[in-house]
Parts: sequence; C-alpha cells; structure tokens
Amino acid sequence: MNSLRLRILFPLWLFGFLPAMGATRIMGQPLEWFFGINGVLLGGGVFLAAYLVAGWLLKPTTAVMKGTTAVLRGVPPDAQSAEWLPADFWKLRCDINMIFAKQRQALNAAEQHACQTAQRLLNAERLLREAFTALQGLFAASDEGVLVVDAQGAIIASNSKLDDFLGKPVEEIAGRDSKRILSALIDRFEEKAVITAWIEKTSASLEGQAETPPLVSHDNRVFSLRSSPMRTDAGEVIGRIWIVKDRSEMRVLENQLRESQKMGTIGQLAGGIAHDFNNLLTAIRGNLTLAELTPASNQAGVRDKLQNANHATTRAAELVKSLLGYSRRSTGAAVRKAMNLKRLLADVQNLLKHSIDPRVTIQMRGGMDASYATGDATQIEQVMLNLCLNARDALPADKGVIEIAVENVTHRKPSKAAENNETAEFVMLVVRDNGHGISEEHRQRIFEPFFTTKSGSKGTGLGLSTAQDIVREHGGWIEFDSELGRGSEFRVFLPRLLNPEQVEEESPIDNGPAINAPVGSQTTILVVDDEAPVRSIAMNMLGFLGYRVLEASDGQQALDILLRTQEKVDAVLLDIYMPKLSGRDTFKELRAVGNDVPVVVCSGFVIDPDEFTILSQGRTPPVDIMLKPYSLDGLSKALAKAVQKPQTDARAFELSDNRAPQQPTMLVS
Repeated sequence: MNSLRLRILFPLWLFGFLPAMGATRIMGQPLEWFFGINGVLLGGGVFLAAYLVAGWLLKPTTAVMKGTTAVLRGVPPDAQSAEWLPADFWKLRCDINMIFAKQRQALNAAEQHACQTAQRLLNAERLLREAFTALQGLFAASDEGVLVVDAQGAIIASNSKLDDFLGKPVEEIAGRDSKRILSALIDRFEEKAVITAWIEKTSASLEGQAETPPLVSHDNRVFSLRSSPMRTDAGEVIGRIWIVKDRSEMRVLENQLRESQKMGTIGQLAGGIAHDFNNLLTAIRGNLTLAELTPASNQAGVRDKLQNANHATTRAAELVKSLLGYSRRSTGAAVRKAMNLKRLLADVQNLLKHSIDPRVTIQMRGGMDASYATGDATQIEQVMLNLCLNARDALPADKGVIEIAVENVTHRKPSKAAENNETAEFVMLVVRDNGHGISEEHRQRIFEPFFTTKSGSKGTGLGLSTAQDIVREHGGWIEFDSELGRGSEFRVFLPRLLNPEQVEEESPIDNGPAINAPVGSQTTILVVDDEAPVRSIAMNMLGFLGYRVLEASDGQQALDILLRTQEKVDAVLLDIYMPKLSGRDTFKELRAVGNDVPVVVCSGFVIDPDEFTILSQGRTPPVDIMLKPYSLDGLSKALAKAVQKPQTDARAFELSDNRAPQQPTMLVS
C-alpha cells in the first residue's frame, strides 16, 4: 500500500508545486526565491499537503481491497473498511460466498469422482488382464485350429492346433499373409477344388457363419472348415475368423449312431419280412413235395411244380437281397456314387410292402425324366425308410395310404440372405401320408435327437434326426407340411446329377433260361465251400455243364489240392466264409506263392471288389464275384469266363453282367 501511496504522492506534489512557482513569478519574485529558505518551506508544505491528500484518496481503495479480501476469504471485514463500503457490498459478499461454497462442493465431488474413476479403471484393467489371460488360455487349449484375420487380410492371431494341422508354425509358412495360410489349408485336403470354391465364396460374403461338409485330408482324417466375420457394435466388418475342426472321432460316433438307428429300422421291418419269407419257403417246400409225388410219366406236371418253386426262390432271394443291401455296414466315409433314385424308391417300396399291414396302400409316383444324384444309396434308403415308417405309425386303423414320389425340380437354394435368388436342379423325394398329422407344439422339435411322441417300444427319436443329418451331408435339406387330421408330407431335396457317367445299379437275380454249351470233360473246376449242400449243388451244376469237378471243404484242403498235388485245376469256385482258412486268406496265399489260377469268388454276403484287388498283391485279381443264390446260367457264364481268361491277364476283373467294378448287392439264400 505504501508504494501505491508514493506513486500518487509524487504527481500530487508536482501538480501542487508547479502552480506555486507560477504564482510566485506572477508576484514578481525571482526563481532563486524557490531555492532559498522560503522555497524549501513552500515545497515542504506542498509535499505534506500531497501526502495527506494521497492518504485520503487511498482510503476507499484500501477499504475495497480489504473488503474484497475479506469476502474472498469468507471472514468479516474490520471496522475501518466497513465505514468506507456500502451495505450492498456485503450482500454481494454473501452471494459470492455461496458461489464459492458450491464450487468447493463441486470440486470435492469431482475429486471424489476422479478417485472412484481411477479405482474403476484399475479394476477394469485388472479384469481385462485376467480376461485376456483366460482367452489366451482358451485360445491355446482349443481343440480346433483357429486363425484370426483382419479386414486387410493380415493374420492377427493363430493357435498351436492350427500349427499341428499344417505341420509347421503359421509364421514359417506365411508370416502375416492369410492368403498363403488358406492356400496351405487347401493343400491338406483331397477335394481341393471344392474347398477352394468354398473359401472364395465365403471370403466374399458378409453373411453369418458358414461351414463346409466333412472333408477328408491326405492322412484320411475328417475335418470341417468354419468361418464367420468379426463385426463391431455398429455392424462394420473388421476381420474374419477361420476354424478347422477335427471331426474324425465325431464321424465315428455319428456312424455308430446311424448304424444303431438303422438296426432299429431293420427290427421294425424284420417281422413282416420273416412272415413273407416263411410264406415263400412254404411255397418252395410244397412245390418240391408235389413234384416228388407227381408220377414220373407226368413230366409237364413235375416241370410246372419245379418252376413254381424256382419262382418262389427268386422272390425270396430278392427279398433278402433288399434287406441285406440296406443293412450292410459302411467302413468309414460314405460310399458316394451316382445313384438311380427311382430304382432306390422301388427297393424301399419292396421292403415296405413286406413289413406293413396289407390293408395299407403303398403308392409310388415318378416323373418321366431320369432322376440321379450323387451319394450313398444305403444312407438315402435309410432316410426314406425312416420317413415311411414314421408315416406308417401315423396312419389310421383303416384306409391308410403312403405315397412315395420322386420328381425333378428347379428350386432356390436355402439361404439366410433374403436377396439370394440363386436356383439349381434338385431331385425331390416325397413321402406323403393321410395320418393324424403333427401338432403345432411338436413341429419345431421333430428333428431334435431323441425327441419322440411314440411309446418307448415304437421309437427312439433318432429317425428324423439321423435323416436330417444324412441329407445335409449330401448337400440337401428336408421340408415338411402337416395338418392335424389330414396327414403330413415330407420332401427331401438332393442336388440332381444331370449326366451320370457311372450309376450304381442293382444286378438282377440271374434266372434266364440261356445256358452256355458244355466245354467238355477236360476242364477241371475246384469247388471250395464248407457247406456240403451248397457244395453238392455247385458240383452237380458244373457236372451237368460238362466240367470235371473237384471239391474241398475248406481253404486249407483247397491249398493242398492246388499246391501239393499233381491235379491240373483250370479254375476255382471259392467261398469266402469257411473254417480253418477263409476264402480271403486262401486267395491271398495262392497269389503270394505265384499261383495265378483263375478264381471266381462266391459268397452270400456283400463283397467289396477292391478288397480282392488289394489281396491279389499286383497279380491276377478274381475273374468274377458271384453272390448266392446263383442260377445255373449265372454259374455257367462265370466259369466260362474264368476258363477262357488268360492266366497272365492281370486286368481288373469284370462282373458277370459286364458292368464296371462296383460293390455288389446280391444276398445269401
């Protein structure tokens, strides 16, 4: 405050002294007068007056400053300051104090909030570290190979399972280039074209999760590839996840489940088939008995009875052939071949008519065009039987109708994207009934595993679930419509094969009258079969054809004849299932010692031709495969082909109807 007073004092003293000097000059006094005692006294008086005036002028300013300070500090002013300040000033003091109080409260709240926020950030950071550690653990411990790629195609992360699948660490194969990794993935599979097309289509799509059907790798393991885009909360795609899953063990379990369900279906069919089979056996036995009782002079009557027995035998063979063909087990991956779906439905109808109440009408309807698809015929037959047996269980007590139909259609592929209008050619298999229908509450659950509305003795709830899985693996889907009291309609869609090059057809029962001419007694056939009646029939047939016949009751006896005697054998009719030494082991040992005698394999069970090609160890494979029961004409053709075939010819054997090698489906009698 003193410095301020001095700043005011000097201008006041100067403005006071200068007028005094001017007045002195006007009065006629010289300037030296100011430098004498009078001037000094006058200057001192002016200085004192200026000092007093400066103090008086600073009184209000000092009071305002002290009052302001008191207001800011929140303390009452002293009495001296209060005299110079108006009363409204102190009202302002109250308002300012209130403002400052609120500011202090806000500041305290802000400080408290900041402390809480800092603590929450610390907790969030800790939780984030824990979550990241857990995710890293899950990522590393996952049974699936995982690849995370950003929107630019750079690899963000991968796990050790993917390294194991590829055989090398991802960094060594591709660095951060996802295209090179996907190319390495493609090289691991057999069907490279299929997986390449799927990856290209999936990479360009912004839809949800997509998954391939099971794919076989070079080491014969089964995998599936799954992918889905990564999106922000706003829906922006920021990358993509690729997942490789080993389905080998799951595939085995699925096959076991399907076989279990298939055996359940056979159990439902067995009663009716056994009934019809007994009827056929009765017809065979009765006709043979009547033929024995017919006088020898009545040759026409005997021939008629034998023809009736032969016809019943053919029908029995067809019936058992259908059942065994359906029940054959697959040894791993499905046998995918071109299949004639009209013929397949005919086989289904043949099985059904022997196992469903005769009062039920079974109708079959098909279009004029051929209907082919690629797949496992046994699995598709299982699908249709499941649907038909479900229809049977829903039928009314009388006037039940099951309609089976096949039709070629052009249909839009099912997709989650509404704008997808892509169409393709499909074969539609239909099972329609006039049963009680499916209630609304059950329609959403009918494909769930183990869900059933039947009693425990009639169903396990696996039929429709298994059917849906099979159809999906074949690239198709199942639709259905149902109305209570009016019945249901199930539609199975399978991708249509427009130009089949090789179609799996069932070889008919060989029962024609044509018989090759005898080849003479110089040709020797060795019949190897452990069943004496079957061996006797084969020997009698071959003897009738003019062959010289030798017999062996097991594989070891056959080897003794072929390798340790001087008997010249031109061909061997070899059974498969025998004691001591099976037909497979007998054939393998023959080829192992260099014996290339022509062999015709004969069995009542399904035989895989490729198996015997492997057993031949690069030498001559079997000439033919015959399935019991065989006819005289079929035996004649097979043996004629065997004895005429050069022993040095190591070409793949042909089937008796001159078709390309494939798995036969004729049955044991």
